[in-house]
Amino acid sequence: MRHANDLSFKLVTPEDAAELLIFETQQRDWFERHIEARPKHFYTPEGIVQHIIECLALNAQRRMSPLLIRDKGAIVGRANLREMRNGHGKVGYRIAEQACGQGIAQRALQHLVNEARCVYRLNALSAIVSIDNRASQRVLEKVGFEVGEALPEYSLVADQKIDCVVYEKNMKITTQDSAV
Repeated sequence: MRHANDLSFKLVTPEDAAELLIFETQQRDWFERHIEARPKHFYTPEGIVQHIIECLALNAQRRMSPLLIRDKGAIVGRANLREMRNGHGKVGYRIAEQACGQGIAQRALQHLVNEARCVYRLNALSAIVSIDNRASQRVLEKVGFEVGEALPEYSLVADQKIDCVVYEKNMKITTQDSAV
């Protein structure tokens, strides 16, 4: 099991651009087997800087929390709260191929849930996952997300339309919760 101090979750910064570009480029084939491909321009120094600036602008508006996941200093993934408004937000994460199966996705999702609740005061989260991605479904379920709406032919992955499903987590504090 991974020691708690091995992982860190930090807001992406422009200083991370070169390292993030290397990470994203090295993991591109892996990611694109599971999620929609990013535009080609993303995989350029200018594209990655533009991406970071856009993420940080949304962060300044409290509409996104773009985090890097580091293991002993090296980037092993990303975790994001995004589209935050009216008490709701969406979560997403991407973990390097060699880092899968080590509990990193679950730790990242737990971190996002805590940040959503404590920092942004969100009361509901959702995530969209391919119906074929059982690993991500298990991670979401372990952290208390429940299956919601089906999204037929929702995403284009490897030139194929794939079916997805929405996972939802209600985090509203009830009077019963506050009495504990």
